[in-house]
Amino acid sequence: MASAARIFQSHFRRYSTHIPRDPRYRLKATLMTGYLVSAFTLPFVPPVLETRRTRADGSYLTRPQIEFVPAPKY
Repeated sequence: MASAARIFQSHFRRYSTHIPRDPRYRLKATLMTGYLVSAFTLPFVPPVLETRRTRADGSYLTRPQIEFVPAPKY
């Protein structure tokens, strides 16, 4: 049993210190990073563009204010 633990420990230690042997690792990592960046930033692009456009044409300051009406109690 001690030999199995020692083999597992040596394999685990070697796996955690060496780079992966996949020749396309860098490509896959780059694609995944690009995917994650776009997934977290693209939802914010349309609101930013709309705000920038409305501020440029002056309608940002003249838009109607949003009024919050409390829900009726039953």
